[in-house]
Amino acid sequence: MGTPYSAIITLIVAAGVLNIIMSLYALSGRSKLATVKTFFVFSMMAAIYTFGAALELASDSLQEIQFWIKIEYLGMPFLPPLNLLIILSYLGMERYLRRDLQIAMFAIPVVTMLLVMTNEWHHLYYRDIVLRTGISGLKVDVIAGPWYIIQGAYTFACLIGGVILLLRSWRRMPSYRLQLGTMLIGLILPLIGDFLYLGGLTPDGIDPIPVIMTITSALYLWALTSKGLFHVAPIARDNLFASMRDGVLVLDLDSRLVDFNPAAASMMPELSASAIGEPLHDLWQHHATVEPVFCLEDSRVSDNGDADIQEIQWQVGGKMFKYQIRSSTVRNQRGREAGRLIVLIDVTERARLQEELLQMAYYDGLTQIYNRAHFMKLSRAILSRAVLHREPLAFLLFDIDYFKRINDVFGHDIGDQALLHVVMVTRKALRPEDLFARYGGEEFAIAMPDMTPSEAEAAAQRIRTKLVAQPLVTPQGPLQITASFGIASVNSSSRSRSGTENEEDGGSEAVRTVAPFNLQRSVELEPIATDGEAEIWWDSELKRLLKMADRALYEAKRSGRDTIRVADEES
Repeated sequence: MGTPYSAIITLIVAAGVLNIIMSLYALSGRSKLATVKTFFVFSMMAAIYTFGAALELASDSLQEIQFWIKIEYLGMPFLPPLNLLIILSYLGMERYLRRDLQIAMFAIPVVTMLLVMTNEWHHLYYRDIVLRTGISGLKVDVIAGPWYIIQGAYTFACLIGGVILLLRSWRRMPSYRLQLGTMLIGLILPLIGDFLYLGGLTPDGIDPIPVIMTITSALYLWALTSKGLFHVAPIARDNLFASMRDGVLVLDLDSRLVDFNPAAASMMPELSASAIGEPLHDLWQHHATVEPVFCLEDSRVSDNGDADIQEIQWQVGGKMFKYQIRSSTVRNQRGREAGRLIVLIDVTERARLQEELLQMAYYDGLTQIYNRAHFMKLSRAILSRAVLHREPLAFLLFDIDYFKRINDVFGHDIGDQALLHVVMVTRKALRPEDLFARYGGEEFAIAMPDMTPSEAEAAAQRIRTKLVAQPLVTPQGPLQITASFGIASVNSSSRSRSGTENEEDGGSEAVRTVAPFNLQRSVELEPIATDGEAEIWWDSELKRLLKMADRALYEAKRSGRDTIRVADEES
């Protein structure tokens, strides 16, 4: 059979159960609360208070009621200062509370608890506790002592102080309004309940606070598990944070969003107060096709807090940008990891300038093919690989015939068009693996891996033929452009000696090395040469090959131009 207050007792017990669940959640690995100890103590104190209040209503004697009142006061006096500490920590104001001041906050609650436990001896808290008559159940009236007033004033001060702090933060922290609203409800409802109780406006004079805690506890548990309430203490939301040009995202330890600044909202337009508590992945995929390299489950951020840096393509409103993403750990005052700070820096302009510098360093400004310096660097690597792997390699130099005459007669604009025309025609005749560069002025160079001298000559012939077949169209009419070609090759099948005898099938035949390159010398030198010596040697051999190609090119010009010559003598 139930008591007259069975429904109320059930609600109060539910509040106690909810607070125990919250305390266990706070200790679990999934909670990752920034104020885990404070919140755990708060939840346990609330559970003690609510269970004591439920058992007080279920009591059938004055002695039982007095006993359960003492149990209630093991928890109730500590709830207001604990709640205030949580709010201060959440708002990033914990630094203003010295250790001794935090201890002092609990002086009055400790005295209250001791006075209630020993009230029969001094009656400083309750002057008397008497049974109430004329009601359906067993209930008592309390006559307040002097310390009861002190504890009540202190409770109101903590609650009102918390409300003021949250209201002051409401405008400065729009992205936190769900969390701020939850905490405001958790303070304002008990304040209203206290006023009603002290004014004698509650049914049968029952203390409404334990019943109200059913609502506030359920609200706290929902916000805690679904929206990351208390997961990360916000960083100072001052003018600096709000006016930063770089976007800033604050995540909890489950990679859920808990804060952002206006710059981040412009980079991610879908950011709003409703996005708080959402996983970063769900927001990220709207703008970047590449996932960030950081993740909280497998963090690459070092223990000393060094940031993980990544550059990615970022899309906003149909436009592409280049963003640098910096990730670093957020730690609380005790040095424990509390979350992650993500900074989004727009480096689009810097990336554009870097690309321009790269173009200037590697490519010819007019033709957009490799310049001479980069061609030499890449050719050294191609040459060393070809020699060490005994693979053929050809170098081709060619020069536009009578280019000075083109400039003098048609002007430099047509001269530039002639260079671009030659590049366009030549590119169509080359393979993807061929290395094409402007060697200087109207002279071009091509490195052709895996090409024998005859194959290189055939390739040069294709280029020469295409140039003849495709004159440059100018305002003055078609302009015939021709070129002269010189070729030097590395031939992996040669004996790597010039003018030696090749004994094969009993016969004797004088065989010349087609390429002016000593394979044996390179193979013998490589193991004993230092990196610096090897690089100098490869550079020397490359220049020697190109010099031979240049001499062959000169011979082609002497032979009447628009022709091809292959170097066949070592010099």
